[in-house]
This record gives sequence, C-alpha cells and structure tokens, in this order.
Amino acid sequence: MHFSTTVATALLGASAVLASPSARKVDARSSETVAVTDFFVHEVLTTAANSTSAVVDSVAFTINAVEATNLACFAETGVPSEVVTCGDSKYRFALYPGTASYDSFALRLYHETGLASGRYGEGPIPVYCHAGGGEALACSQVITPVHLIIDSD
Repeated sequence: MHFSTTVATALLGASAVLASPSARKVDARSSETVAVTDFFVHEVLTTAANSTSAVVDSVAFTINAVEATNLACFAETGVPSEVVTCGDSKYRFALYPGTASYDSFALRLYHETGLASGRYGEGPIPVYCHAGGGEALACSQVITPVHLIIDSD
C-alpha cells in the first residue's frame, strides 16, 4: 500500500510539472511565424567616378511573434549587416541585399529558444525607395505585414 501511494504521488507530481507552462520548453524543431511591419531602410547616396550608389546606413522595423509583441528592431548598419539583437529580447536579425530585384531587402530573423540554441528564417521585404532629403533615399515596406517563417535550426 505504501508503495502504490508513493508511486501515485510521484506520478501526480510529475504530471503537474509537465502541465505547468513554465516547465514546457519551446520545441526548437517547430516553426514560428513572425509578422514584420514598419520596415524602413535609410540609404546615403555616394558618387564616385561618375557613378552614384546607395549605401545603407540604418534599418528599423517592428515584429510580432510568439515571444514578441510590437518589438522594435533597429540598427545603424550597412548591408550585409552583423547580427543585431532587437532590444533586450531573444530575437535577432541580419539584413542582406534582396535577391528578387533592386527594390527589396532580405531579412534573416533569429529566435533564441534555449541556451546556445534556436532557429532562424529568412525572406524578402519588398520596399519602395524615394528621395529622403539631401543625398539620401528612404525605403519603406510596401506589403504589410510580411510574414516570415522561422523554422531552421
């Protein structure tokens, strides 16, 4: 009788721990949809040898995801960029040149799901660029929101 009571108590205790939301871990193999809004890139125009080119000097956007609500992401960076943390969250990003055409950027998003582990996903962010004052271009997202899937380990 004592054995069955001990086993039942242990099983009930284990099931309570498993049912507890704080005890569950995010499955690193599952996917996550991230909504990207308010994407904005600032480019500085430079002229050299009768050729003008645009150089990215900052990027900003907002994400909504599993562990992020209206999380602002910002960096003063070029393209391709280093990996940048969004605020003090577990989300990070890197900006790359778009592959589809001149009017897009590729955004790679990372989500840290555990100690030295996580997942990432990448996708194009279509933009429209226009004069941004002085020798600059302002590029704004034209499709809102853009949904990126984070599903790679």
